[in-house]
Amino acid sequence: MNKLLAIFFLLLSHYIIAQNNYDYKILTYSQVGYNTKLPKHAMVQHTDSTFLSKEASFSLNLISKDKKVYSGSIIPQGKKWNKYWWKIDFSNYKKSGEFYLKINQGKKKIYSSKKELPIKIGKNLIWNKTWYTTGLAHLHIRDSLSYKPEGGWKDCGSPLQEVSSHIIMLNALCDLIELTGNELTPSELKETYKQLVIGANYVALCQDKAQDIGFQEGAVIHEMRENFKVVTGNVAKTAMILARISRLIKAENPVLAESYKTRSIKSYNWISKYGPVLHWDNTDNFAITHGAPYGMRKPPNEWMTRDLMMMMWASIELYKCGETAYKQNAIDYANKIMARQVAKEKAEAGLYGHFYTYDTFDFTEKANIHCGAWNANYKAYNQGGHFPHYLIPLIEMQTLWPDHKDAKKWDNSVHSFAFNYFLPATNQNPFKILPAGYYKGIGLLNWSGWYHGHNKIFGYAAGLAMEFYHLYDDERFVEIAIGNMQWITGLHSGFHENNPDFSASMIVGIGNRYKEDWDAMAGTITNGFEADAQFRLTKPSAETDLPIVFGDEGGIHHPAGWISGITRLKRYMN
Repeated sequence: MNKLLAIFFLLLSHYIIAQNNYDYKILTYSQVGYNTKLPKHAMVQHTDSTFLSKEASFSLNLISKDKKVYSGSIIPQGKKWNKYWWKIDFSNYKKSGEFYLKINQGKKKIYSSKKELPIKIGKNLIWNKTWYTTGLAHLHIRDSLSYKPEGGWKDCGSPLQEVSSHIIMLNALCDLIELTGNELTPSELKETYKQLVIGANYVALCQDKAQDIGFQEGAVIHEMRENFKVVTGNVAKTAMILARISRLIKAENPVLAESYKTRSIKSYNWISKYGPVLHWDNTDNFAITHGAPYGMRKPPNEWMTRDLMMMMWASIELYKCGETAYKQNAIDYANKIMARQVAKEKAEAGLYGHFYTYDTFDFTEKANIHCGAWNANYKAYNQGGHFPHYLIPLIEMQTLWPDHKDAKKWDNSVHSFAFNYFLPATNQNPFKILPAGYYKGIGLLNWSGWYHGHNKIFGYAAGLAMEFYHLYDDERFVEIAIGNMQWITGLHSGFHENNPDFSASMIVGIGNRYKEDWDAMAGTITNGFEADAQFRLTKPSAETDLPIVFGDEGGIHHPAGWISGITRLKRYMN
């Protein structure tokens, strides 16, 4: 009896050790599923480079018949984030169903995914499973939880309702209408227009509040209840989004459309006169957020490139509203932006075509600088910096004015970014997700030094990739788009929870398994992986650049990026 107990406890201790070693055997894959005609990958990870040999193979098996339907070799991906990676590629299998994967070493099976967590493949599966829940369903809930009379939507894990969050969700709803409106039923379109007005009216309230507290007409505060800071990017984004919404609702509600356009012009004029608005305090947070020289504690009196981009976008939208005088403004802003593009001879670790943050400093712009809504100066300066290298307006200009003398320059600028920065930067990790950016003297980083909200930029990166695919017909951009989206749906580095099947969707309520946010609100998307605790800024370093912490706050930001990505995936793959 004692001998049996000893054996039992020995086996139990071995099991516990194996389970605690989260790198022991891990297969991650999309817990939401895969489209029949798009790339389909799973990923194996381990700390031991010899875990899988050159003889390793996989088989895809139909669950209903327990039958192998596809097989192939497993592809080594090298080392990243202190682990070794192997890719399982079953993209060439294009039939619908529910499956499981087996991993074999020669003729010996060494791992099998769980049948109760099926690998789902279906036509338009990602669109069908996610667009409504991430785009409209949770906005109904957020509307019901907003703080009246302010209106708008409940924003994030806190009681705050940031104007910048509202604007990027409004932009996503505009993408839904303009890019995929033909996929929506009349009632769904009606819902979308209703939510547009709910969000736009909150932005208008933030504009009115700024004037009430003493700003000149056109300024916009960041948040109605707790944060009356005025931020350059927020005012520029207000000018852009109210013009875009005005154009989209003009046929249905011309009076409201005209009022939005008037507000857009007021914000445009205010920020043109008073921008850039500078906020700073005596800390190292500016350097951490921007990858500036450590010890630099205040921004220069210059526009950030992302704000110039937004003013260019606002100019384009006002032009589309019939205000043709703004065409030249858009062209002038394009020239300012292109003057900041990194030249080949100034490449950062071989990367160029991206943009410097300012004219007089040589550190380059980061994908995400949004630092939350607390009323601190360093956070105020960075509030609303959501869009990552978002060249959408520069791409639009090529369509709007193809015969302009600068059209070739615009195309060259976009092409250089796409092929000399975006493509090689996303290919420096096995998942093809967009990095945070290049940090001088440190390298290209994904996680270290960031604040929170990484998942948002992956949706936007997917949208950018699909725009590049549409422009250049290069299938590599489709791979990048899918990689960024599948990271959110479960094909990622894995959660550290003592379970051999590590993947879970980060879209709340969608997938075999999913991670919930604070509010457990279906359709929202969590902050995602981070190097440090949520809401914590730390000095970036290559050593700490690891996706080891899960940020469980959900908000409007992340589904906004997701929708802007998935609408372009749907539009251009059709």
